[in-house]
Amino acid sequence: MPVIGREVGRELGKKVREAYRVTLPSLLTSEVFGLFGGTFLGKYFESIRTQLPGLLVVLPGIMGLRGNVFGSMASRFSTMLYLGELSPSVRDRKVLKEIVLRMLLSLIPVFLLWAVGVLTGIKKNAFEVLLIVITSTILVSFILGYFTSAVTILSFRRGIDPDSVAAPLVASMGDFLTVPSLVLFILLIERSPEGFRAFNYATIALFLFVTALSRVRLKELAELKQVFVTVTALALLSTVSGSLLARFSGIIQASVILGFIYPAILSSFGNYGSIVAAKTSTKLHLGEIEGFICPKAFTDILALFTTTPVVGAVKLLIGIALVGLTTGMGVPGSVWVIALTYPFMALFIMLYSYSLSYLLFRHNIDPDSVAIPLISNNSDIFGTLYVVLMAKLMVGA
Repeated sequence: MPVIGREVGRELGKKVREAYRVTLPSLLTSEVFGLFGGTFLGKYFESIRTQLPGLLVVLPGIMGLRGNVFGSMASRFSTMLYLGELSPSVRDRKVLKEIVLRMLLSLIPVFLLWAVGVLTGIKKNAFEVLLIVITSTILVSFILGYFTSAVTILSFRRGIDPDSVAAPLVASMGDFLTVPSLVLFILLIERSPEGFRAFNYATIALFLFVTALSRVRLKELAELKQVFVTVTALALLSTVSGSLLARFSGIIQASVILGFIYPAILSSFGNYGSIVAAKTSTKLHLGEIEGFICPKAFTDILALFTTTPVVGAVKLLIGIALVGLTTGMGVPGSVWVIALTYPFMALFIMLYSYSLSYLLFRHNIDPDSVAIPLISNNSDIFGTLYVVLMAKLMVGA
């Protein structure tokens, strides 16, 4: 037993060093991306809440959808690279085809999210909201698809485990692009409705051209039926997060800082969950996990847990600075409650991610296709509940 304990200790030490050397930089980069998007959300939160409230309902779903679709693509590429099924080059034809498939998978859930928002009574400027989310989905999906491919393939070529860096960067780039693109389209519609419509038509034409160029077949789209059903169901489930965000938008805005760090909180929880799910999936496929209680898997979680106080502190410090720079306002002194609770919420999500990935694999369901989208979505729900609770504690509501 002492020998086993020493081996586990050495393994944990090695993974802690890897977590700080490889994963933490990608998590901190992801924080910068998420806080960039959060700056737009925080600054225009009141305008969105009053003029285009439907965007608040669909926002978590759109953010989660992009993380789900392209996070699972990164995990799939990682597994394919290790198995030799994908050449380590962004020029591989499978890359373009996979990107187009993921773009197609994204459009129907986005429309359904909009429809749910309308059916739940948020009809103000509904058509404008639809145009914004469709155009944003096409453009962001195209950019994010190539970003995902580049991060996964380049990290693999440099001897870095893609599972350790791809998921955080992909999810964060989605956040980095999502909120600013929505805000920019809002400003474009306000200033030039004709210009926005022309831009919308050009974007659709680009989408049709790329689809034809990739030569995607219906059979190939059908092969992703499981992913499509999963992301669509999860997108609809994300309306829980959207409804919470819309319902408690006043309290969140009153807390000041939570409007700014909301995207970063959701993305970081999703990042931790996705990293654990991706690592667990790869180990399961390679036969390295034989039972639920696996020291190798739990040392991954413990190593990542040691980074959570750093990520939480950076998030708060940058968030406080952004609030001051963009609004000139201060934040409530009770903001410290976020620093205390954030690491344990992240730990809960990581343990949940490992358990879900393991159970799905044992039931012959590929975690790459299901676990990461499900975890990302659930992390958004848990994260939104966490933000609402923190807002209530901070403003005393």
